[in-house]
Amino acid sequence: MSRTHARVTKLVQVDGHAHQLLHLTEVGGERRIEIMIGRTALQAIRSSLLSEKNVRPITSELCTSLIGELNAKVHETEIHDFENGTYFAELRLSRDDNSEPFVIDCRPSDAIAICLQIQAPIYVSESVWDKVSQ
Repeated sequence: MSRTHARVTKLVQVDGHAHQLLHLTEVGGERRIEIMIGRTALQAIRSSLLSEKNVRPITSELCTSLIGELNAKVHETEIHDFENGTYFAELRLSRDDNSEPFVIDCRPSDAIAICLQIQAPIYVSESVWDKVSQ
């Protein structure tokens, strides 16, 4: 399936609301999607974008450490579907033992925070762009 590289272009913190906004924009293009995320996800993504070190590991840092300790590597994430107002993402990983690559279902906000920490690419499938592009 066709997909394009995307990057985080904006984080919007909405005071007094549980949901915050993340904007992903197509690299080299103009298409953009908005994803509602929680406050903790916004903080994790902001920390990753600013290369901030937290005093104690936040969830995405914990996940990155666990993946490394289990001799695996995150290669990328893809936001591959949008249904009923919900985005779906997958992390694509491999193990150091040259076994078959594998995929883990996850929330886009978690996948984006992890990929930003390790500088792995973020992709959006064409079908998602077609459904929600602004």
